[in-house]
Amino acid sequence: MTKDTLVDVEFRHEDTEELVLRATNTSSLEEHLLTVQANRLQAGHPDSELRSLSHLDEENVKLLEHQVDAAHRALFEMDGKALLADEVGLGKTIEVGMILKEMHYRGTDDAVLILTPAQLAQQWQAEMLEKFGLDFTCNYDDDFAGFDAHDHIIASIDTAKSDRHRSTVLARDWDVLVLDEAHYVKNEDTDRYALLEKLSYDYAFFLTATPIQNDVTDLYNIISLLRPGLFGTREAFHNYFVNSSQETLVNRNELQNRLREVMIRNRREETDIDFTPRNVTTHTFDPSPEERDLYEAVTDYVRTAYRESQGQKLVLMTLQKEVVSSPAALKQTVERQLEGDDVKPEHVAPLKQILERIDAIETPTKLERVQRITREARDRVDKGRVIVFTQFRATQQELLETLDEEGYTTHPFHGGHSSDEKEEIVERFEEEGGVLVSTDAMNEGRNLQFCNVMVNYDLPWNPMKVEQRIGRIHRIGQDREVYVFNTALKDTIEEYVLERLYHKIDLFQQSVGELSEILTRLEETGRNFEDEVFERLVEADSEIELENDFDAMAVDLQEQRDLADKVEDFNSGVFEGFDLGASDD
Repeated sequence: MTKDTLVDVEFRHEDTEELVLRATNTSSLEEHLLTVQANRLQAGHPDSELRSLSHLDEENVKLLEHQVDAAHRALFEMDGKALLADEVGLGKTIEVGMILKEMHYRGTDDAVLILTPAQLAQQWQAEMLEKFGLDFTCNYDDDFAGFDAHDHIIASIDTAKSDRHRSTVLARDWDVLVLDEAHYVKNEDTDRYALLEKLSYDYAFFLTATPIQNDVTDLYNIISLLRPGLFGTREAFHNYFVNSSQETLVNRNELQNRLREVMIRNRREETDIDFTPRNVTTHTFDPSPEERDLYEAVTDYVRTAYRESQGQKLVLMTLQKEVVSSPAALKQTVERQLEGDDVKPEHVAPLKQILERIDAIETPTKLERVQRITREARDRVDKGRVIVFTQFRATQQELLETLDEEGYTTHPFHGGHSSDEKEEIVERFEEEGGVLVSTDAMNEGRNLQFCNVMVNYDLPWNPMKVEQRIGRIHRIGQDREVYVFNTALKDTIEEYVLERLYHKIDLFQQSVGELSEILTRLEETGRNFEDEVFERLVEADSEIELENDFDAMAVDLQEQRDLADKVEDFNSGVFEGFDLGASDD
């Protein structure tokens, strides 16, 4: 078979009979697949069986019917150029993995480029390897030597378009291009769009749950990268499908007919997926007098130092997060500050006072409370499995030492472990049970559906990171109710973020996609979520002003959510009645 051919053209009548026979003696999913394949052969279609499916390890990937259908259609009905636009949570990455596995099996994947947002690159890398046995080099790997040095690459789109790499990326002829979060290239005036427009590739698969974000022109721009000319010129498209106010669609049937040629969109209500309930409980505790003194000392120092010089922002933000995580984490950072050559003389005294207040704390309040949660889980949960998340290695170590002394089986998980070590840790946790204490290194690419209890010992200020933590256990394949416990100290930045932001925007009921949409819209206004939290803290002159500032931020978030809801309503109008199968014609 030649490299530029997706399917073999030869088929036999005996192939059809064999598939029909096999379909009568298999599981329901296998029966569906074999029936689809048999029907295609009977209809005289080329060989469009997904031959690689039999080589997938069922322990690593559980294929769903809509995912297999999507892979079939993208490869064999759309000529290897498709927009995968399933709603959030339906497994678009799995669909791409199946497509790439099949292409690898058929030898049509000599050069593959997967472009993603920066924070998702390594997650993609892990998922392709773990679920499909596809080995990709990531631009964050130590051995990454450039876009001309590897044949299977996963990279952030911003790295690919950078001055350093752009010419090398464009110089290659790629067999396959995969673009995740395709709505990020919706604007034709950006460097991202220009890169995609000039890339040379044979097959392309774009992924997005929100093909339209502002108006239907977004959809035109994305489709035009995949199938130039499908909708004519931008002006002709707009005049034909959108009225002058851009509030309603016209010629909707024609729009949907053309979309069928390039887009696959599954909706949650049309699948058999039944996500289990999620129960989120927030526990706020009164800090001890010593903890209150420490918190106030750190906050006063952070406010003063930041107003003097904003150059220390990252360190000061870390101090403010550590003070509600653990004295141990805070102590390490303060000691490094004092030992550094650039510490200002006027900062020495307040930093030493902070150290004295740290030493006055015997047992952190939150540590005592977490012991109660893990103790109850040991009595009531399968193998006592609990995942405890913290942002800081020193806090992790303190948790591990305390739980070890209590006789728990513990498992540390952090970014310092190699890939093989991480696999072994997860396997031991599944087999032995106990408590896995993890940093946010667990956020990426790990599926832990065998556990259904999680504790957020400290909370990232970015709600997406919290959702990513929860997403390790609350995902497709989880068959039990999920319980998430958040811990926070009263009257601290942690409680403000929890009560005034997370709960007011119903964070814990949002899907990742919905939450991403809210935060993306906020950041498009030029504001970073964590920076916004920090600056409201340091600039407030009183507790009342701080409360009012956070209330105002909650209003801003709600406005972004309302805008996201309007976009979803408009999407529904475009895709209402969108038929995923062949047209009636």
